[in-house]
Amino acid sequence: MLYLVGKYILYGGEDLMDDVKDLLFKSRFSDDKLHSNYKRVLDEELPYIRDVLKNWAEGFIDRDKKFINEFQTTFNSSFWELYLFAVMKELKLEVDLTHDRPDFVVEGENGFAIEATIASHANQETPEWEKKYSQEEIEEWTREKIINNATLRLANAFMSKSSKYTSSYNKLNHVQDKPYVIAIAPFDSPYFFMQNHHPIQRVLYGFDRYIAIDWDEQNREILDEVLIEEIEKTSGAKVPLGYFTTPKYSHVSAVIFSNVATFSKVRMLSDDPRIALVQYRRYNDHGTQPIEGVEEKSNYHEHLLDGLVVFHNPYADIPFNIEEFYHPVIGHYCYDLEEKELISDIPHGMLFQRLVQVIDVQGASLQDLEQIRRELTNGKKETTQSSFPKYHT
Repeated sequence: MLYLVGKYILYGGEDLMDDVKDLLFKSRFSDDKLHSNYKRVLDEELPYIRDVLKNWAEGFIDRDKKFINEFQTTFNSSFWELYLFAVMKELKLEVDLTHDRPDFVVEGENGFAIEATIASHANQETPEWEKKYSQEEIEEWTREKIINNATLRLANAFMSKSSKYTSSYNKLNHVQDKPYVIAIAPFDSPYFFMQNHHPIQRVLYGFDRYIAIDWDEQNREILDEVLIEEIEKTSGAKVPLGYFTTPKYSHVSAVIFSNVATFSKVRMLSDDPRIALVQYRRYNDHGTQPIEGVEEKSNYHEHLLDGLVVFHNPYADIPFNIEEFYHPVIGHYCYDLEEKELISDIPHGMLFQRLVQVIDVQGASLQDLEQIRRELTNGKKETTQSSFPKYHT
């Protein structure tokens, strides 16, 4: 039996073309084997979240016959793959679904290969899905711990997929002569969504932070920059950083990253009519302070691509100069080898952080919900205000 997928023909048995979107939420396992995040989606009383995920999965092929099982039992890596597939559909890129590795291959004049991975929690560490938002937990997960933990886990994820290329993928005809891109999503701690781009900048460019003073909303004086060459594990072992500042990893053309491609992304893209408060932080290209605020979902807009960023390797054997990824919503970073400095092209309003709280008012009529929505929205305004001078040390 043969099937046409885009312009490609597949051969196989009757189950080869089972529609993934229709299988996502048909549980194959007992409750104790289902992943907590999967159960969270499955147990949603309303269908809107599942509808978005089914839309992302439209046209996706389970080539190795493992995807549905992994989606239901390990979830996060499969969720990230679905998001990336939705991104490529949004960008009108044609994915060659005849290959089972790497995860995505785009053919044509501007073809490339993507290997998707996640930065997960380390052994004995708290999984992201077990967050309690307790005072004790919040005090434990300081910003320093969030950033350091993410740095280690992202470095581990990068190295794993870099090695995959040199040991296997570079021998595949459909990968050779194409940019090789590693797509990484962090799910490394209960508060991974607060890391922004700080840890991945450390991992790829060895850049930690600027020492600076914000004199007011328009003027920032940069005094120095802090670079980081390595980070220490709890065991005392040292992990080197700055992989894109050396030709050693020239086989990796770029890294695609998002710390906001999460369950809340699905929530924001859904038609769920329930009241939801969205606390956000966005990049401000017109001033020194981030754009922060709280909005009710009906007054808040988020694009599928919002928060997606490409980190380019200046040493790349094959640069990742794919026109479709120079989208007005997508951010870009690179490293100037001559000046030895980080350079960026981040769109105004790019999403760095987002936290969503759904307010489920049992028994409320549509009129009641609208009244509550109006009351919550009043006084919830965007702000870039801060006391000055503000020091970044």
